[in-house]
Amino acid sequence: MLVLAILLLLVLLIVYIRKTNELSEKIFKMESELRGLRNAVHSFQSTPAPAAEPVVERAIPPAPAVSQIPSPAAPRPAMPLPPMPLSRTREEWEALIGGKLLNRIGAFALILGVGFFLKYAFDNNWISETVRVLIGFIAGALLLAAGARWHKKGLAIFAQGVIGAGIAILYLSVYASFNFYHLVSQPVAFVLMSAVTVLTFFHGLKYDSLAVAVLGWAGGFLTPFLLSTGQANEVGLFTYVTLLDIGLLAILLRKDSWVILEPLTLAATYLIYFVWQDKFYVEDKLLVTAFFLTIFWGLFYGLDVYRILKATTTFEKIRQTVAGANAFFYFVALYDIVDAQHHNWMSAVTLMLGGVYFFIFLLIKARQPDATLALRRYTLTAIILLVIATEIQFDDFQTVIFWSLEALALVWCGMNWKMRHVWQAALALSGLALLRLVFADGALAYSPIASFPLLLNLRALAFWVLCATLGAGAVLFKRIEDKNGELIQTLLHGAWSVLLFVLCTVEANDFFRRRLLEASGEAADSLAFNRFMTWATIWTAYSLPFVWSGLRRKILPMIYSGLGGLGLAILMIAIQGIAFDPISRFTFALNWRAAVFVLVSAGIVVHLRWLSANRQSYNWINDVLGILQVALVLLMLVLLTGETRDIFKRAIFFVQQGTGEANVSDQINRLQNLQQLTLSGVWLFYSVALMVTGIWRRLQGLRIIAMALFGITILKIFIYDLSFLERLYRIFSFIGLGVILLAVSYLYQRYKNVIFDSAK
Repeated sequence: MLVLAILLLLVLLIVYIRKTNELSEKIFKMESELRGLRNAVHSFQSTPAPAAEPVVERAIPPAPAVSQIPSPAAPRPAMPLPPMPLSRTREEWEALIGGKLLNRIGAFALILGVGFFLKYAFDNNWISETVRVLIGFIAGALLLAAGARWHKKGLAIFAQGVIGAGIAILYLSVYASFNFYHLVSQPVAFVLMSAVTVLTFFHGLKYDSLAVAVLGWAGGFLTPFLLSTGQANEVGLFTYVTLLDIGLLAILLRKDSWVILEPLTLAATYLIYFVWQDKFYVEDKLLVTAFFLTIFWGLFYGLDVYRILKATTTFEKIRQTVAGANAFFYFVALYDIVDAQHHNWMSAVTLMLGGVYFFIFLLIKARQPDATLALRRYTLTAIILLVIATEIQFDDFQTVIFWSLEALALVWCGMNWKMRHVWQAALALSGLALLRLVFADGALAYSPIASFPLLLNLRALAFWVLCATLGAGAVLFKRIEDKNGELIQTLLHGAWSVLLFVLCTVEANDFFRRRLLEASGEAADSLAFNRFMTWATIWTAYSLPFVWSGLRRKILPMIYSGLGGLGLAILMIAIQGIAFDPISRFTFALNWRAAVFVLVSAGIVVHLRWLSANRQSYNWINDVLGILQVALVLLMLVLLTGETRDIFKRAIFFVQQGTGEANVSDQINRLQNLQQLTLSGVWLFYSVALMVTGIWRRLQGLRIIAMALFGITILKIFIYDLSFLERLYRIFSFIGLGVILLAVSYLYQRYKNVIFDSAK
């Protein structure tokens, strides 16, 4: 039943292929006829009318001048519409069914009938085993002879069906002689099967029948399965497949239109290999297996190169797909057997294979520069193999480094060769390197942290190399003067800017992580607090060159990255810097937090100057200036608040640590009252300073901020101080508030003309 099912599938495949070819021939014929009709109509319309014979006229006296009315031009004949395609006539349908379909069904029915008859005869022992096989051979030979005779009489389609039936019976006869009756040995059966296959291809070529050739292909590649003995005869099997491939590829060189045989042959070749490899491969067969794999690949590779150099363009997409699949299957098969035993060799093997494709790329580029698809496929194949070789040879950060360098080299090659797909592949490789870096072990947290060297480590080198190649790539993409080039430059500049920010952050973080391993208690708390302050300092330092260079070179991603780093620095110290830790180590004004606040504030001032000088370049700069001014004012408020609070918090801490004092709670209460009173006073004086500066510099925004801070201070005094402070402290608080508010009111009255004139 298995054999019958296989035969049924083969017959259906043959019918399908034949039907497709016939329809293609008819369409081509109709298009040719239509083209001829159009050419005939065009030549008829363009034929000039014959010149009239000259007529000699007598001289006639001139008539009175009369305005001549031009006669209307004769209308041009309309172009005839092309004839509509006609549907099949009843006679054509009858010829199709009676002459072709019934032929195929009849051949299949004949095969089934003969098979059932023989089975019945065999079951009843009417015929001996040897005679049964001989009957099959004789029947097959007679059908081949009959097919040849009918072909000479002009019944080509009918003859092909008869020949196909004869070949199928010959295959069945050889198979039965070996597998059912054991009349011949495997080598003899192999030779007979091969002979039938050769005979099949001969008839296919002789009668120009693709269907018969497909039958030969199926029989040829089914032979190893049908005649298998369960033993690993590697040399014999692969030699047979090699010879079969050579024969089929030779047929393809002669019959270009039989292109379907090429993907079928490739698929069958690697299918046989993978089935064999799964069951019989052992490590000591590496060299022999690799040798035959290379032969399989080389046959299809050589055919592909030959066609490209001969400028063969028929069925180009199918053949490009086959060539790509050949490279894929060959590498997968080679990797499976080589990498398991000799991992160190695999990178070199992959690189050599990529070199072969690159060499042919250069050859095609020199001889057939118009072979666009082939050039693209060979370059991409070489690039992919280079990337894989790098991945095999190196690990994690080393891979990122070499991928980054390869991507930059590909960008340069793509620009100089004017090959868009090359620099597109480079962009993809850069993205791959970026992902590999982010997800590599230790990318965001060094391991083992005990041996961390600041900046002098492979991770930092990977970050630096990737940043440098992305930046250099952005410079190279200036050659593309369109929207795509601008977008790519923006993405590359943004990518390396963010990567450098991440590098600075993770290196600083791991520096403190390493020091925290050896610290405990207050020392650990101090390191944890200083880590946040150090981040803010580094981020501010990062922002300065980026904003300056971005404004100078008109590179928006650098400006955005710098401003983003500055914004994160402001948020970090505003949140983490409000309370010093550990409080026991606090020294008023002379501490790391105060220094960081001053540095960040100075950075904001520098940014304000640079942005003000370039406010005409970008519309959004005015908004950023306002935000930075507010941030600067608030940072100083946070610093003053934190320093004021921490003076008293430190004093309270040491009071709590003291022993033997009876009035500890009274001292703490007094210090807390002084803390709140001093805090209110600091806010008021800071508000006054802002107001005076706003009036002096005629800055309305600064005056509004001062008023808002006045409001907050008033609420604090009336709500918190009035409720929780002792009476004496409340008195001082209200007196100070009243004096300061009156002074501010006096300033507004005294300088109102200056203030409101500047507002206008």
